[in-house]
Amino acid sequence: MKKMLTIVVIMLTTITASAQDTQGFVNKLMRDYPKSRLLDIYKSCFQDYMGAEHLVTDRQAVEKFLDEELNMTSLYDLMPWNYEPCGIDSNYYRVSMRIVKEGVITKEQLLDAFIRSATDKNGKNRPSIKSWSDRWHMIIGTIDQMSLHLPHYESDKAFIDSILSVGKYAISHSPEYREAYRPHYRIVERGIFEQEIMPQLAQKKMIVRIAEIEVYPEYLKDYLMAARNVGAESVRKEPGVICIFPNQVKDDESKFRIVEIYRNQEAYQYHLTTPHFKAYKQGTLHMVKSLNLLDISPLDPESMSLIFTKQNQ
Repeated sequence: MKKMLTIVVIMLTTITASAQDTQGFVNKLMRDYPKSRLLDIYKSCFQDYMGAEHLVTDRQAVEKFLDEELNMTSLYDLMPWNYEPCGIDSNYYRVSMRIVKEGVITKEQLLDAFIRSATDKNGKNRPSIKSWSDRWHMIIGTIDQMSLHLPHYESDKAFIDSILSVGKYAISHSPEYREAYRPHYRIVERGIFEQEIMPQLAQKKMIVRIAEIEVYPEYLKDYLMAARNVGAESVRKEPGVICIFPNQVKDDESKFRIVEIYRNQEAYQYHLTTPHFKAYKQGTLHMVKSLNLLDISPLDPESMSLIFTKQNQ
């Protein structure tokens, strides 16, 4: 009897922990992507559990599709993040095409990582659709209790049940998600991502700095215009400039603090060569009394995507 009670307690603890993990994942996804439907929650969960082998037919076909997607998108079409974990357990990562566009890795490296993630599980058998269906029904049981009030919830839930009932599991993002977030990524298994792609991303660190500037009072009006112009031009014309945000100190109008964020060192070096920056630099030399560049290290660079997404809400 005591042994049976212990087993029951362990089972209940496991279910509770799973429910907590599910709630944490769903709450984070809805904070980051408030336009999501149940379809998008489901998609992230099955990607994390099943991987992406359903997308792989042959290498040439997969490469052709990747080429077409890369050719039809610009950096402005892509989400601001480089990668994000899938689902509840983070067995796989969504790797943005941004890192190919920015030259962090080559197209061939992303293609190879994606194909190996879809076809090689280190000798282990992939989960069955039946096991995924059982797992999803446990997940949806938790989601039902969360009262999320998602649009089309019941119809999405019925659609998911219908595909699982005939032995299928893969779906697309909802139209609302695609329109709001324009997802362009490939699924990469966690081990491959952390061993092969993460180190290359680490070498392409974001540059964040604050420029502390004091100008001569007689040039205040001219400098205000120049600072506004270079900030707007840089953000509009340079994909590698995430932010150039001029600010004026309230207690001393002759002092400025400019927040600068560049995607990497290459983006910063390119910025220094642009006509709009050169015009700003040469045109304001005589206006600037002092300049100090303060480099800082972000404690959580991945939260940048949420910061700039919230700006548009």
